[in-house]
Amino acid sequence: MTKHKETPPTIITLTLPTPEGGGIAPERATATLLIQRGELAHLRQFHYNGQMADLIVAIREAHEALGLVEDNPPVIPDLPEEKSKPAPKAKAKAAQKPSADEVDEEPTIDIPLKKGTTAVKISHLKIVGGETDAAAYRQAALIAGKLIDGKLWDGESPIRIDDVYAVEKRMKYLTDKDLSLFTLDDFVQVGAAADAGETAPEGIAMQTADSETDSSPPVNPAALEGVTASSNGQRPDDESDPISLS
Repeated sequence: MTKHKETPPTIITLTLPTPEGGGIAPERATATLLIQRGELAHLRQFHYNGQMADLIVAIREAHEALGLVEDNPPVIPDLPEEKSKPAPKAKAKAAQKPSADEVDEEPTIDIPLKKGTTAVKISHLKIVGGETDAAAYRQAALIAGKLIDGKLWDGESPIRIDDVYAVEKRMKYLTDKDLSLFTLDDFVQVGAAADAGETAPEGIAMQTADSETDSSPPVNPAALEGVTASSNGQRPDDESDPISLS
């Protein structure tokens, strides 16, 4: 059974001027009538001086006008969808352009600590004593870790190690508390190679012709992988007592 659609009620809203001093002045004798049924409505203004006859005439005319609107309802077009404004070209280019940190990001080396590891830039840890074997590179990383644990170095500034084995011997029996009695300069050189009048190498895992004369090769992280030499700091050709960082 098809349910009959109920006709919506007719709603009439009247806005009338209020009489003052026994009547309504001509300049105020205007009333408003809004008649509505469903989604359609009609609004009109009419002359009103306080007489009921004015209201009856206005309601009849408004009702007839609403009927005409219902017979020929207006076509209301849909509002156009808002198109998102394109971002300014300058901002779009800035968003696509990689930052300087992404372009010039420097490789790092993992420095072993008592608890976990920390990443240090390659250029911040160099061996200047001429050692190039894998064991020396590994020993340099262990020395750097002990300097960080001892609060002498934060890993954010460049340091250079003259002789990794000699430095390791000096630090062998020193605890973190003992290290607090020293300064970073007591164990390593502080500052970049350029600060000491040396030429820093461009490469990391390989040296160019210009950097072959540089006496400050960076610690090569590739040399630390798969090292079979002693991890306790003993020279491969040294048959003396083994050396290790406590």
